[in-house]
Amino acid sequence: YLYAVIGDKVYRVNTDKTYTQLTGSLSTTAGQIYMAANANDQIMIVDVEGRKGHYVSGTTVTQITDADFITPYGLAFQNGYGIVTERDTQRFWLSGLNDFVNWDGLDFGTAEYLPDDLIACISDHNELWMFGIKTTEPFRNTGASDFPFERINNVLQEIGIGAPPSLTQLDNSFYFLDPWGNVRRMQGYTPVIVSTPQIAYQLSRYATISDMKGFGYVHEGHSFLVLTSPSENETWCYDAATNFWHKRSSWPNAPDSRWRANCYAFFNNKHLVGDFELGKIYELDHELYEDDGNTIPAVRRGMMVSANRKTMFLNTFELHIQAGVGLATGSGSDPQIMFKRSKDGGHTWGNEKWRSMGKIGEYDKLLRWKRLGKAKTWIPEITITDPVNRVIIGAYLDGTIGTK
Repeated sequence: YLYAVIGDKVYRVNTDKTYTQLTGSLSTTAGQIYMAANANDQIMIVDVEGRKGHYVSGTTVTQITDADFITPYGLAFQNGYGIVTERDTQRFWLSGLNDFVNWDGLDFGTAEYLPDDLIACISDHNELWMFGIKTTEPFRNTGASDFPFERINNVLQEIGIGAPPSLTQLDNSFYFLDPWGNVRRMQGYTPVIVSTPQIAYQLSRYATISDMKGFGYVHEGHSFLVLTSPSENETWCYDAATNFWHKRSSWPNAPDSRWRANCYAFFNNKHLVGDFELGKIYELDHELYEDDGNTIPAVRRGMMVSANRKTMFLNTFELHIQAGVGLATGSGSDPQIMFKRSKDGGHTWGNEKWRSMGKIGEYDKLLRWKRLGKAKTWIPEITITDPVNRVIIGAYLDGTIGTK
């Protein structure tokens, strides 16, 4: 089954897309939640804003009422244990073995390298990672009789997490956003920065980063890390195969608004995402160029071209694409591509200039724009809105450089 939380309700979805609303509910209708499953078909749900834990058994959602259960903040699962971090402390607690209902008041560990309350946790490669704002401490299950998890010394990190919901497993590791707005990938025991200085600058301008949430998925050899800021209404995506970043948005919302995809699951051999606002579940299909019925524009902006502030006389811009991708009929039968350029660092843009990408079979279609004028700086931008395959192979700019 696929389990989904929409508002304060929990739904169980079958492979044929039919679903059941479970009996019971959570204590809040919005905010971050975490989910885990054990070998006894129980699902645990931590409601961060509601400060409660719930479990699903069969078709019923029940609040955890064990007297020893604490106020939870983060959730992980490893070696049969549900593991929760306790809010405003450095402690983490274990459930009974494959039992999310019962909790022992003595089954807790402490991340005590520095005074730093725990705000996130994750299990990766059979190691348990505990995060504060200032530190990261890994633990390993040694099977000790008093408490099974012991800290792995000599690999402690004085780098914490800035956004607990950003913690995401992907690409045989995990990623997170640090308190300074850097996106990091854990490489062994070293948190390596994968964000560029430009991305870090954009994130540093946010009023808050603590609510940035992430998910990851793999498609056609590409591992995508998706990070969304609900408060800033913006979504960034990192492609681990190319180390390139891009933005994602949903139309007909504002062009720079967040992507509607809020969470992710791979279920029934399908990539599924949940809509943050409408409560819908979508299937990701990279051969479909619509977003819940709305057009998906593909926009690519090039880097700035300059010649040490000398005037450039620009003759021709040529774009190499996969041409002849037009559809048989209707929208996309003669797909178009739009080109425009900026001569002042992206502050203003020239007129839109359109060219055909080629109807079916026009594989040798040449895309060329001439007489581009003169400039000291130059930035190209192209946009495709037709529902056809968008493959950019390369670009060529011809011109001469003046003496001043």
